[in-house]
Amino acid sequence: MDSKILGSNIRKFRNAKGLTQDQAAELCGLSTNYYRQIELGNKTPQLRTFIRIAEVLEASSNSLLSGIIQNDDAKVAQDLATEINDLPVNKRKLVLTQIETLLSSLKSV
Repeated sequence: MDSKILGSNIRKFRNAKGLTQDQAAELCGLSTNYYRQIELGNKTPQLRTFIRIAEVLEASSNSLLSGIIQNDDAKVAQDLATEINDLPVNKRKLVLTQIETLLSSLKSV
């Protein structure tokens, strides 16, 4: 997970609510220093803390994770493309045929 993006998203929502870091930390039940580290992207909150931050900021988890989920999906796709391209030609064709079949069946569902 990209903690820098998460921290930036949390900061945007906190600013939109007009809260200082001290106020947000207190409402979340966190130390100000720990909260600052989350916003700076130096710390990644545990799930329970992440949920509490989302509740305090009245933000959906999707909005706080915006830019992270897409990046992870793009990285997985890029890694798969690299692995497929590294295969011998006959195996690459087999994998691509299977992927095309899978995609075709998913479109009809």
